[in-house]
Amino acid sequence: MRSVYIAGPMRGYPKYNFPAFDEATARFRSAGWHVLSPAEMDRGIGFDEDRDGLEKFDLHAAIERDLGAILSLTAPDDAVAMLPGWEKSTGASVERALALWCGLTILDARTLVPFLNETILEEAQRLVYGPRQASYGHPFDDFSRTGRIWGAILGIPDVSPEKVALCMAGLKMSRLVETPSHRDSNVDLAGYSGTYALVRERRETPQPKEVAA
Repeated sequence: MRSVYIAGPMRGYPKYNFPAFDEATARFRSAGWHVLSPAEMDRGIGFDEDRDGLEKFDLHAAIERDLGAILSLTAPDDAVAMLPGWEKSTGASVERALALWCGLTILDARTLVPFLNETILEEAQRLVYGPRQASYGHPFDDFSRTGRIWGAILGIPDVSPEKVALCMAGLKMSRLVETPSHRDSNVDLAGYSGTYALVRERRETPQPKEVAA
């Protein structure tokens, strides 16, 4: 079962915005998701949004718990869903950044669809450092294999992984000439720039030598 963490603002809202968290939780559960809701977790430790204030609330423990919940999710199937107003919440912004770092999908908590405010660079970073690297391996290894195949087809020496990244970026540029606003091509262009940097980093970093058995 897919899991989703609900992120959004709390402080400064009536009842700490728990009703919005509850509505999102109900939407995702009816769609078959396993839901991790900070509102429910707060209630689980005895917090009552109708009665309690934050005077005795252990914010540090709540932060550790909530970030731990996000870290328990698995890319690329699991997700973090953003409630309206997250942009003005320090906590929700940090949670979103952590989710992107972990390669998790970002969803709109109202519509259950991928979050439209994810920038092209953020989407490229999520893909390069998340599901695509998990699927294809490090770009240096992936592009080295591709370069050997290209070399064999063209009858030339192996194409370096750096040049594979640049050629793939060139392919995306060509497509953008025809369809300049195509988001996927823009994301891929940014992504290939990121993979080029990863290839260069691997090239310039000494790798441990294998020890014979």
